Amino acid sequence: MAQRSVTTLPRILIVEDDLAIRGMLAAALGREGLVVDGAGDGLVALEMLATATYAVIVVDLMMPRMDGFAFLDAFAKLSLPVRPLVFVMTAYDDAALLKLNGALVHGYLRKPFDLDQVVKIIRDAGQTLHGLQRTAPAAETAPSADEARNAC
Repeated sequence: MAQRSVTTLPRILIVEDDLAIRGMLAAALGREGLVVDGAGDGLVALEMLATATYAVIVVDLMMPRMDGFAFLDAFAKLSLPVRPLVFVMTAYDDAALLKLNGALVHGYLRKPFDLDQVVKIIRDAGQTLHGLQRTAPAAETAPSADEARNAC
């Protein structure tokens, strides 16, 4: 069995088939001091979950080989030491979002999105899950699920 990698920084997994979007998110989150991995589809993402522990997973719904819906179905059946917060990225309409498991998906990010706002949501979620101290003012808190759902 593969050994899970350990890091003291929140680790983020971006599951997105569009290389430009994946790269843009990885670069922006990396500037925030986060460790970011990328996967081009759900199958690769599932392989990565076998070897690393993630604080946050951002998954696109429309991808080749294994789309976001199939990934989420498989992800729900995994036994993980830490359950990451999952954000869905989509250009789909609200009807598609109603199909998502609300107990599994923490929030959704609509494409096109505001990069700064998405980075803040993901950074805060990752740091909250791992209980890390924030360097921002104490009054600032991680977004609630409702704020994250409505952010983008």
